[in-house]
Amino acid sequence: MISYDLILSGGIAITAIIIFLLFQMSGLPRSGRRSILFVIGSAAAVLGISLFKQHRLKLLDQELKERENRLKQREENLTQLKADYQRSETELNVLKANLEQQLSAYRKIMLQIKAENQQEKKRIDQLSGEDLHNEFLAVFGE
Repeated sequence: MISYDLILSGGIAITAIIIFLLFQMSGLPRSGRRSILFVIGSAAAVLGISLFKQHRLKLLDQELKERENRLKQREENLTQLKADYQRSETELNVLKANLEQQLSAYRKIMLQIKAENQQEKKRIDQLSGEDLHNEFLAVFGE
C-alpha cells in the first residue's frame, strides 16, 4: 500500500532531478544556480522525510501486529487458566466433602467410645468387693 505522501515526494524528487539534469546540460541560466540547488535539496529532504515516515509507519504496524498476537496468546492462556481453576475448584469441593464425611465418621466413633467408657465406668463404680476383684483379674490377669 503506497501512501499519497510517497507519491507526492516522488514527484517532487523527479522534478528536482529533471531540473538538475537541465542545469547540468546548460539548459538553464547560470544565475539561478544557487536557488536550484536549494530546490533540489528541499525536494530531497521532503523525499527523505516521506521515506522515514513510511518506514516508521511500517515498523509501528509490525509492532502493533506483534502486540495483538501477544494479547491473543495472553487471552488464550487466561482462558486455559480459568478452565484449570474451575476444574481445581471442583476437585477441591469434592475433597472437602470427603473430608467432612470422614470427620463426621470419626466424631461419631469418638462419641460412641466415650459413651461406652461412661457406661463401663458406671458399671465399674457399682462393683464392690469380690466382684471388683474378679473383674480386675479378668481384665489384667493374675
